[in-house]
Amino acid sequence: MPPVIPGKTKIKNMKTTMMNYTKLFKPAAGLLAIAMLFTACTKDNNAVVTPGAAALSVIHAAPGTPELHLKVNGTKSDLKALTFGTASPYGKIQEENLEFSITKKDSSRIITRSTLPLRNGKNYSLFIADIPARAAFTLIEDDLSAPATDKAKVRFVNMSPNSGNLDLVLTGQTAPVTTNTAFKAGTAFASVTPGAELNFEIRENTKTEVLAKIEKVKIEKGKIYTIWARGLKAAADSTKLSLAVITNK
Repeated sequence: MPPVIPGKTKIKNMKTTMMNYTKLFKPAAGLLAIAMLFTACTKDNNAVVTPGAAALSVIHAAPGTPELHLKVNGTKSDLKALTFGTASPYGKIQEENLEFSITKKDSSRIITRSTLPLRNGKNYSLFIADIPARAAFTLIEDDLSAPATDKAKVRFVNMSPNSGNLDLVLTGQTAPVTTNTAFKAGTAFASVTPGAELNFEIRENTKTEVLAKIEKVKIEKGKIYTIWARGLKAAADSTKLSLAVITNK
């Protein structure tokens, strides 16, 4: 079973080999886990992890892939169909090893499936990543410990399949916020000074050309954010390279 890799580390795709789950848990327990999944914790997507449960947010990061449904052990979850670029609120789940799969909306054909090693008391972001022919899960553990006094925390996640290793830059500053983040990788959360209208941009590592930017981002003290790259370099449609922000807590 592949591990969950936190911090600034390349995160490998989950294996897609089908496993036998007949004895994993009783049917009633499995249905309970599915029913509890993806209920919004708060309007800001805050994770509220209770003993005996993990918290999971799902993000559609696969450009060119239509609306997707998530299934847990073959049963459709309560999560609404996700469109490209959208993220679900954190939801609780009480089983540690479940098979997750995705299908197109109104289709039963499985695009990809993986067993996710979720651990009780932990928070996770599950990205559905890459182009349609290679769509797969990338699981990242979220460290949602509180920021330092009067600070916020920000990390960068690169989910653009063809943009290379990326630097995240706060417009107007010389030193990047993060550097050399590979596709399907994420940095650790770092402490930052809050601001009402901050502008962020991404560049290919060590280069000066701005590939995409997001303006007037409000970063509030005490909160935790993911800034992530999505889409395809040089595309001109809805799949074009862009930046988005998730409020994790």
